[in-house]
Amino acid sequence: MELLQALAVFAEEPGPTHGRLADLLGLPCAPDPATFSDVFLFNLYPYASVYLGGEGKLGGDARDRVAGFFRALGSVPGPEPDHVTVLLAAYAGLRRTDDHRAAHAATVLLHEHLLSWLPLYLARVQALAPPPYPQWAALVARVMRAEAQRHTQPGLGCTHLRHPPGLADPDADGHDAFVDSLLAPLRSGFVVTGADLVHAARRLGLGLRIGERRFVLNALLAQQPAATLRWLAEHTATTGDAWRPWVDDAPDLARWWVTTAEATRATLLDLALDVDRARLAGAAP
Repeated sequence: MELLQALAVFAEEPGPTHGRLADLLGLPCAPDPATFSDVFLFNLYPYASVYLGGEGKLGGDARDRVAGFFRALGSVPGPEPDHVTVLLAAYAGLRRTDDHRAAHAATVLLHEHLLSWLPLYLARVQALAPPPYPQWAALVARVMRAEAQRHTQPGLGCTHLRHPPGLADPDADGHDAFVDSLLAPLRSGFVVTGADLVHAARRLGLGLRIGERRFVLNALLAQQPAATLRWLAEHTATTGDAWRPWVDDAPDLARWWVTTAEATRATLLDLALDVDRARLAGAAP
């Protein structure tokens, strides 16, 4: 658990101890403030509520559920109880305690508030972040997979995933609601970062407008709606790639995320086909 405690520190802003920890963990370098900001402040927010909340934003019901977990243990939750550093450190602390209640709480924390989103998050860090964060993410994933193998999922399932709001219907709910739901992982089943949208613009040969993700995605959809929808459909495969190593260790969680992403993929492809048909109909004499 000392390893996990050390790994937890790396999701915090770099400080004087990070260089020594990088050496101890065998990471290729210590993180610098600019790299930390690009990864954790602008692309891959290290908060469970972003991935487990219906709005895809900080706070909300998802953070309240995490805070409730800490209260049930008799602790006063801090202002950011769903931060990955807090969650990993809490898990390591519970596992160090030789107590049946603590062991049960650790297992609940593992499957309810960590594995429910962390495999997808760590895979995106490995795919997008510069060193040392991909290596950090790989180490965290290795430790957490070992924990999942030793401590199986409780039978009640994950509260965060029981009643998800689902993807918005662009016809019934409107375009803005649909785009917002695409950017909320709990609803779409996959993660779209600002860096992903930059890649999409370059790949599709579209003009890139700098701004928050919603603004950028809307700009891409306005230029080439069918092509952008198909790129998004292809991008849902990142969820399957992320969860593939976990299918034996967290099967219910893996199944939920992959099934949700596949449903979104089918919807996006249908919408792209509708756009093509409408364009052809409009061009017909």
